[in-house]
Amino acid sequence: MAAALAPAQVVDLVQDPGERARNAIAAYEALKGDPKKATQRQKAIVWLGEIDHPDATAFLRAELKAAGDTPFATSVVDGIGKVARPELKPDLMALVAREKAPLPARINAAGAVARQGDAAVDELLALVGALPEVVPPAQRDAIATALVRSKLDRALRGLAPLLLKGPMPDRLRLLRQMEPVQRVAPVSAARVQLVRGDGDLETAAVAWRQLCVEKHEQGKGLAVDVLERIVGEPRPAVAAELVGGLARCGDPDLYPVLLRYGSVGGDVVRRALVAAAPAVAEDAALLKFLVQKGLDDGPPASREAARLLLTQAPVEAVRPLVERIRADLRAGKKKAIELAASLHTLLSKDPTWQQDLALLAAGKSQEERVLGLQLLFELGSDAGIATAQESVGHKQWEVRSLAFRYLAKHRDAASIPLLIGRYGKEDGRLGAELDQALFANTATRCFSRKEWETWWQKNHVGFALPHPDTIKAGGTSGGGKTVAYHDIPVVSNRIAFLVDRSGSMNEKVGTDRKRTRLDEAKAQLVRVVEALPAEHRVNVVSYGSEVHPLWDALRPLDATNRADLVAAVRRFGMVGSTNIFDALEKAFVDQDVDTIYLLTDGEPSAGRIKDVEGILDEIRRWNRTRQIVIHCIAIGIDSNLCKRLAVENGGSYRYVR
Repeated sequence: MAAALAPAQVVDLVQDPGERARNAIAAYEALKGDPKKATQRQKAIVWLGEIDHPDATAFLRAELKAAGDTPFATSVVDGIGKVARPELKPDLMALVAREKAPLPARINAAGAVARQGDAAVDELLALVGALPEVVPPAQRDAIATALVRSKLDRALRGLAPLLLKGPMPDRLRLLRQMEPVQRVAPVSAARVQLVRGDGDLETAAVAWRQLCVEKHEQGKGLAVDVLERIVGEPRPAVAAELVGGLARCGDPDLYPVLLRYGSVGGDVVRRALVAAAPAVAEDAALLKFLVQKGLDDGPPASREAARLLLTQAPVEAVRPLVERIRADLRAGKKKAIELAASLHTLLSKDPTWQQDLALLAAGKSQEERVLGLQLLFELGSDAGIATAQESVGHKQWEVRSLAFRYLAKHRDAASIPLLIGRYGKEDGRLGAELDQALFANTATRCFSRKEWETWWQKNHVGFALPHPDTIKAGGTSGGGKTVAYHDIPVVSNRIAFLVDRSGSMNEKVGTDRKRTRLDEAKAQLVRVVEALPAEHRVNVVSYGSEVHPLWDALRPLDATNRADLVAAVRRFGMVGSTNIFDALEKAFVDQDVDTIYLLTDGEPSAGRIKDVEGILDEIRRWNRTRQIVIHCIAIGIDSNLCKRLAVENGGSYRYVR
């Protein structure tokens, strides 16, 4: 009967610890062997651990041994740590020392030991302070992490002296592990000493930033101690620490220095700027400096640093910036257009910004029109309907494409005859977008301009827009297209295919495991290229650590180009890492490209930008004027980057297992 109950129910029903232990063990055993109950089994072992009885302890010891170095060992350790079990200390310490065991299990095992009292904490501290030849670094790191997570005063104070002993790389690693520790006097004192001369430049910079984060009274004064050590441009890792400290130390004299080191470049610096933004949002003086000077003065990298630092700024700090850019836009200053594009997310915090965008969209230049309309589109504002209607016949395809999509989203009966007037004049992707805009406004499909004109002549009097629910399942007409790339229809006739050739594409796929991911990718691409019409213009950009476009620009698929492309694709082999950003950048350079298909099996690991948020941010800003649709195919990995690239850029996402 006990085995049929949930483990928690068993524990609650029985009061005698021995009986509780036996029933909990029986309930746990009943879950074994059923993969569908793996989560329940993990919970059951933890519930069992809450029972302080020799039977429970003995069973947990046996389960820990049986778990070995599998992920389940972490759950067993979690159960063991629920109550003090000194008799299992040797088992836990043995697990900590096993480098093949899961890191979470090793950390939790050390944490369970630490909770057994002062003597256990002191033993762990001695291991952290031991020489590398005595205690391997991986074991030392697991123990240090556990001691920091324990938040035990004895553990934190015991770690402080170790920051000032041993090889500098070990001290720096320990310092980073102690990031969460704040306002513990010995730790703060050790950080101060590292800044004043006991640490190398990077260690001193990390220690100083941590002091600034914890708002230590010496943080501002110690800035000079760190900055005086710097000769020339620091490494990105050091610059990132300086950014974190300078953004928090509250010294107005150092605001220009913050931008100088924020413009060093690299993913680590960008992440530091973004991480510092919440602290900057609370510093009125720094916000004022960044708005008034940081966004205007210095090189582009410095202005970009100011932009990232302002991403969390409150509305009241943004309003003067909106007013300034508004005046510059009305004066026709090109720089104001650049600021509007790069600062849109920030400026949109002010509700009056939509009015400025409507005026920008109504501007004479293509740049003004497409940017203003795109930013209104992103905000979901209908303030650009009139401009979009005027733009359906614009000479530039980017403007027409945006107008079609805008009018599909913001419906108006007055758009229908204007859209009909373009029917038959668009092909490829724009033809599909025009078709979808007409369907969104009419819930009707016609397949020639004459059909549309006849239909409108019959229905225009008293016409009412269809209810949104009637067009949700309408999809697209497909325009007769049957070619698809990884089940994504190919509607464009100006395409760049980006193909990952990194080493991980060598992974075997299929039931026979004889073909690689790259083999399958090449076969799919060849099939699509051979099926596309000759008038389609394409290019293939393959990438590993470096980027290799087949041609400098799109070429039509005539017999010669098609044969050359297919032969080149079939020769592709694995090369290096995963340079997604540079591959996208190369595709964007070709002004004729309107659609990108990005195929990858990994996260970015090479290129000018590897940070996911950095890539998304840069593509977002480029595409506000380029209007490229980006479809993404992720092989073997459910890629957050690919998913967001597709969603944010009008494309489709496919996860290929």
